[in-house]
This record gives sequence, structure tokens and C-alpha cells, in this order.
Amino acid sequence: MGYQVVKEPNTAYNLYQTGKLDLISLVGTQAKELAKNKDVVHRPLAATEYMQYNQRKGTFKNRNLRLAFSYAINRKQLVNQVMQNGSTVSKGFVPAKFANNPKTGEDFAKEAYVSGTVNYNLKKAKAYYAKALKQLNKSKLTVTILAADDDQTKNVTEFIQSQLQKLPDVKVNVDSIPFTIMLKRAQDGNFEINYTGWSADFADPISFLSMFTSDNSENNGKWSSSAFDSDIENSNTRDANNAKARWNDLISAEKTLAKDQGITSLFQSNGIDLVNPKLKGVIYDRINGHYDYRNAYLVK
Repeated sequence: MGYQVVKEPNTAYNLYQTGKLDLISLVGTQAKELAKNKDVVHRPLAATEYMQYNQRKGTFKNRNLRLAFSYAINRKQLVNQVMQNGSTVSKGFVPAKFANNPKTGEDFAKEAYVSGTVNYNLKKAKAYYAKALKQLNKSKLTVTILAADDDQTKNVTEFIQSQLQKLPDVKVNVDSIPFTIMLKRAQDGNFEINYTGWSADFADPISFLSMFTSDNSENNGKWSSSAFDSDIENSNTRDANNAKARWNDLISAEKTLAKDQGITSLFQSNGIDLVNPKLKGVIYDRINGHYDYRNAYLVK
């Protein structure tokens, strides 16, 4: 049993059919067409795909522009027509069914949801966009989305491109490059919009939210909010041993991130794999999406 990386879904499926691969992930139309295959295994994942904006320069410091872009994206179409693998529309950055209120049991994503921040409304998108152009003293806008070059990501970014270009006088380019190069450019701040994702390291909202404090190295867009920073600081210090107060700190932080559109959350990832029934011992972690193959083996 070997291990190899295959970017193209059709190639991977062909290799699976011929017995050269024992586990593959399905995306897009492939996921839909093979959904009832006897070898299908569903992989729920605590991960969020999102757009981060480079706020080092003036354009994306404009909140109205960020709101316009969020309103312009029909997330239901994205998950139902592009992903087609059980991914769900984001309520915010922290995924649903990930953390629950220690007192009431309420889902974090539901409790922290801010109406209007992830909802499709082209009319509102155009209104916010008009405000943004006026504030930026521009009559049109050209932007580039930096993203990885795998087929699934290309499908998503092409959809986002088509959605944003429904706004008047917007031209959107997509720069698709190898994942490792994309990460380096994002870390260096060499982008305008970066389509990317984040999965948790452990089952707590702080595993998501801490990355957007002003001084966090993962905050590649350099979004900054003193209110957000204060909530995260309080959750880690003053309220660390008070479960209710800490929870409220994190709810407040998520709401601040959403209201300001520090990032634009898109969807919560879900996976569908085809797995050879003879493949045993693979451990999947829904929190971070990692596969542990150390004890994997094939039965005869």
C-alpha cells in the first residue's frame, strides 16, 4: 500500500477503479454522481473556507466594500451546485456543531450568528459597493483572488469570480498557483484577496478566533479590531476560569469579526471519500481533518 497526491479528481477516480488507490476524496459533480456508491464514507469536518482581504493598503480597509463582496456571493449555490459534497453555508467563522454553550448547550455558530453578514442579497451588495466606490473615489475596481491550483479550489474561485462580477464595473482575476507557493505569498502579504481555509487544532472556538488578533502571524490580511483583541485577551486571562464569561467573550469576538467582515466566511467543509472496503485501520479526525495512516493495512 502506497501513498500519492493526485490533484485531478477524474484521474484519482480512474486509479481507484483500477485498484491503484484505496482512498480518494470526491468533489463537485463527481461527489453527486457517486453519492450512492457502496464505498462512500462521509467525512464531516470542523473547517471553514473563507476570503481574507489584504488590509495593508486602502482598498480593502473599506468595510462597505467587504460587506458588498459578502452580500454578492450566493453561498447556497456554492455548496449545492459547486461543492455538492455535503458542505454547508457558514453562519460565521467558527463552524457549526463544533462547540456548545457550557450552560445552555446552544451551538456556538448559532448563538454568534449575525444576520446579514453571510446572506446573499445582490441589491444590498450593489448599494454597499456604490458607497465603497464613492468613499474610495473610484469609478471601477479590478481585484485579484489568490488561490491554490487544485481542481476543487479552481471551481470555487471561478464561482466567486462570477458572483462578484455581477457588481457593476468590477473585474475579478484569479491567480491559481501551487498550494505551498500560495501560502508563502499570503504570509508575505502579497495578495489582494486570498481564498483559503482553516481547520481546528482542538475543539474550542479559540482555535479559530485567536488567529485574527492584530498581532497573530496567521492574520495575513492584517485586519485589526481593538474590541476583538480585548475579547480574546479576556477569554485567555481574566475569564479563563469562568466558563460562562469566557463563552460570552468568544461570542462577542465572533460577532465583531462578522459585523466588520474582517474576513468573509463562505462554507463549512464536508468530505466524501471512496474507501476500499479492504482498507482498515485509518483514523480520521473530524476536528482537524487529518488522516492517520500509521496503523492502516489491507485485508486479503
